[in-house]
Amino acid sequence: MSERKHSIGALFVCFFSFTMISGLIHAQAPYIATSQNYFCAGSADEVTMYCNVLAFDPTTNVLDWSFSWEPAAEVSDPLAQTIAIAPDVTTNYAVTMVAPDGTVYLDDITITVFPVFSVDAGSDLAVCSTLSESLSASVDISDAVDWLWEPALGLSNASISDPQLLQEVTQVYTVTATISASTVFSSGNACTASDQIEVTSIFPSMDLGPDLVACSGEEVVVDPGLPVNYTYEWSVAGETLPVLSVVSSGTYGLNATSTEGCAQSDVIEVTFTQGPELVFPDSVLGCENPGIALNATPTNPETGPFDYSWSTGSNEAEIMVNASGYYEVIVSDAGDCFASGTIVVEALPSPSTSLPSDTSFCFADFPETSYQLAVPAGFSSYTWTNGESGNSISIEESGLYGVTVTNDLGCSSEQMTMVQGFCSEPALFIPSAFTPDGDGLNETLRIEGKNLIELDFRLYNRWGSLVWQADAIGDYWHGQAPGRTHYVQDDLYIWKAKYRHYLDVNGQLSPYTEASGSVRILR
Repeated sequence: MSERKHSIGALFVCFFSFTMISGLIHAQAPYIATSQNYFCAGSADEVTMYCNVLAFDPTTNVLDWSFSWEPAAEVSDPLAQTIAIAPDVTTNYAVTMVAPDGTVYLDDITITVFPVFSVDAGSDLAVCSTLSESLSASVDISDAVDWLWEPALGLSNASISDPQLLQEVTQVYTVTATISASTVFSSGNACTASDQIEVTSIFPSMDLGPDLVACSGEEVVVDPGLPVNYTYEWSVAGETLPVLSVVSSGTYGLNATSTEGCAQSDVIEVTFTQGPELVFPDSVLGCENPGIALNATPTNPETGPFDYSWSTGSNEAEIMVNASGYYEVIVSDAGDCFASGTIVVEALPSPSTSLPSDTSFCFADFPETSYQLAVPAGFSSYTWTNGESGNSISIEESGLYGVTVTNDLGCSSEQMTMVQGFCSEPALFIPSAFTPDGDGLNETLRIEGKNLIELDFRLYNRWGSLVWQADAIGDYWHGQAPGRTHYVQDDLYIWKAKYRHYLDVNGQLSPYTEASGSVRILR
């Protein structure tokens, strides 16, 4: 229930005046609260109003108050705190509220009554095509209304009185008009009325279907799938039946008219064929690598699309084969007419090489080392992507390397490999002593190493107390005690470390390796 507040009486200077009663401060006087400030004529849902005195004084006893409503004849109980009304016309209701101490408070409210109204959605609409047609609804009152068409299917805007139809529909629409919220000063439900209209798309289009391909000697029946009581006029002289039998290639058209007088036209191309026309050699010679292409695409593409069935199991127009043998294919066209053929293939051997697909070398740790990529010797020629021509090449940096090997038959094989720089052998270097004496030489304990991941280094004194720790190569210690308030004494210190390293270029980590030792401080 929404509440509407009103300033009342001469007791207050403005709406937000404060009143002191029995030691309590009151922010507002008693007022009329209402479920809504309007009423729909003829509605069975009455408007409820009550005197909100508890908002004025939460501690008061409502039974100690008295109430008097006007006009008394228009309310359910003129002496009650809560009343119900169902006015016939717009009416101002006033109430006198008397507090237990005799203080009188006044408030009033106007309830607007909206008359019974109706919506006219117009006559049912039956047209040849609903596309671009418009609907139009109206009301028999002057008040502003909001519109809603349901369902919104095919409508340009379901929230206006005259939406346009944007597609072909056969649909019953319900349109509802609601007194606008701005008119009734309420965000809740308002007065509504509805009407319905049936929209029918009689004969918006006709489709004879896609063009057809059939085998010679067959009969094709062209069926538009329309009612038998339509009028039919085919492009073949004298043909007026709902379907047409065709035995020769050509373009066939139809003019059809519905019983309501809606007319549509369409054409279809029918092609009769002897089947796919295949032209390929009886035999073919080629290298087994990269393979020999066999193509069964027909020379009469207008009868497609085609389906292919090779003896290899492939369903593609072109296949690649790497072995000698007989290869058969069956090709069928759009009319299920088919043709077949056989090709004899002689596949010459190609060089067999063994270049890895990818590899890695440790360039960083061993810069003077010579790394090589090699394939078997004894072939006619070698062509590397870096321009070299032997069966092996030297590698000095990461990159993509490839080689083409050709044998005496003229057949070639090509292989590529990705070389990556990767060093995996871990090493940890901890000095056995250092001299933090200020002479600039050997002043720090520095963690040195390579290829270490997730390092955990800890340094302890002879009593087992942790004095320093590090987690990365390059970290160093000047010899300060924890908290850095002083330097530790010259002594022997024990260190323990554990670390991991990468096992491969993909980032796989090794198990933890543990190490320990000692370091002495000398001053």
